[in-house]
Amino acid sequence: MARRTRVRPFGAGIPAGRTLSLVLLLFIVGLCVLRARQPGFWTWIAIDDSRQLVLSAQDLPQNQLHTMVKAHKASAETGAATQVINNTLPDEWSSFTAETQPIEDRQALQQVDIPAYWRLMSWAKSESFLELLQRANPHVLFVNLWEEPQVHRGQPVRLRLNVRRVLSYQAGENNLGITQLYEAWGWTTDSKSFPYVVVFPELPAGLPLGADVNAEVEFAGYFLKVMAYDAYETRRGAPLLIGQLRLLQPTATNSPTWPQPRELILWAGGLLTAVGLAIAFGIRQYRQSHPSLAAIITKTSETVQPRLVEQTEVPTASTPSTTENQFTRTPQETTSSTESNNTLSPWPDAEKTPSASNDQPWFNVSDSTAQPAGGIDLFAQPFRPKSSSAEK
Repeated sequence: MARRTRVRPFGAGIPAGRTLSLVLLLFIVGLCVLRARQPGFWTWIAIDDSRQLVLSAQDLPQNQLHTMVKAHKASAETGAATQVINNTLPDEWSSFTAETQPIEDRQALQQVDIPAYWRLMSWAKSESFLELLQRANPHVLFVNLWEEPQVHRGQPVRLRLNVRRVLSYQAGENNLGITQLYEAWGWTTDSKSFPYVVVFPELPAGLPLGADVNAEVEFAGYFLKVMAYDAYETRRGAPLLIGQLRLLQPTATNSPTWPQPRELILWAGGLLTAVGLAIAFGIRQYRQSHPSLAAIITKTSETVQPRLVEQTEVPTASTPSTTENQFTRTPQETTSSTESNNTLSPWPDAEKTPSASNDQPWFNVSDSTAQPAGGIDLFAQPFRPKSSSAEK
């Protein structure tokens, strides 16, 4: 007859304590995963490699004004006066607006863009870097320049660029006396893989030239247009800005930022809870697979005692024990018992008589009639030698 198997619902055989431990463990693991997905969580194990802007004496407005005063005195004879010109002057802004009418965005730099190009260069060169940096808007994103170039054209913008390429080329004909220009390609945290193109008249100290540059700079300048370029046989666009930039220097102290005390307490509590649950579960499993010595002894005694009771015969007063009966049997009983069994007994039956002496053998054959005729008794032993006192 086939044995019936009772089907239980899934999870019915799991104890409640183990189920609770499993749920708590899954909850803690989920919290750890959610916290680890945040990039700011890993800053406490990293070295702070942040950089800061370090300005030189030439970048300050006082030195720029002092230089302008000297230039004004030097050019007094010719009547040429030097002043700060930028987009805040109405005449300059109206002239720039007229020059930007034929500009087309998402196209390569063309000849019609050159007048506005050099006007923005004169604006950037007439101001100190600190003044231009203070007026620039740091909240303009890549998408703003891409979607609304007409709104931001000619406006000062501030960028923190991760530069990957710096090029140098000869400047064209201009009225500013600039012979060399520099061009840098880089990206910001919001533009990701979409680069910016910035043009500046002076190369900062420490910024190398080449197509494989890894530097972080601070740029302040004016937006001109979204310039098209070819990359991997694909037409792309990058915002073109003209201004000044400075190389960022490492901070004086590079120390890791440790988590707040509240986070440390939460993580320590969660870790201790997980460790406690793991230890409790391990102890429980160990006790189930390794019972204690007292339990083993109790179980063994309960199993062995009934078997001993069944196999052991309790001697009574009328029935002597087996060992005592063996040594008190008479030779006739031994002979009859041997004849009936037709076997030899390896244990001798000693004759307990009061007249036993040294002349008797110390080992007797249990059945003399069972010896083969004319053969040798394998169980016979030589007689014990008589002592000299017995002979006398």
